[in-house]
Amino acid sequence: MRSAVGAAIAAVGLITSITGTFLPWLKSGSTTRDSYEVLSLRDLAGLDGVAGGVVTSVWVGLTPLAMIAVALYVVRFRRIAACAALLFGTIGGTVALLAAVQGDSKGALVGISIAGPVVTLAGAVLTIVGAITVLTSNRRSAVRTPGGNP
Repeated sequence: MRSAVGAAIAAVGLITSITGTFLPWLKSGSTTRDSYEVLSLRDLAGLDGVAGGVVTSVWVGLTPLAMIAVALYVVRFRRIAACAALLFGTIGGTVALLAAVQGDSKGALVGISIAGPVVTLAGAVLTIVGAITVLTSNRRSAVRTPGGNP
């Protein structure tokens, strides 16, 4: 039962985190950009070339990783799903935490929009809590021996 509850918490966290990546992460005047639109500006931040390609690939790869983890939870490969969810939560949560601590820059021309990072971080925390719950749950099964006690 504990494993199933952990799987449900992790699945909700994964979906919440992915939703957060599509919320505003950056604001410039009256324009807001989600995390994927921010990645398109990576060359302005000096992340062009190999480093930018790696950052983009990892961030864009989080959505398929989350969907694979949810599918694995559904088909009851919970421990494998929990490992994938831990990877997702660690990467997504770290990026969201770094953006969230920068805070909402009120009055600045360009700044961090707090909605996307906070929702992504909350989902990552749920994902990690659920995955740890799955990994620490004991799977007990009764084994009957002929003529003996279980």
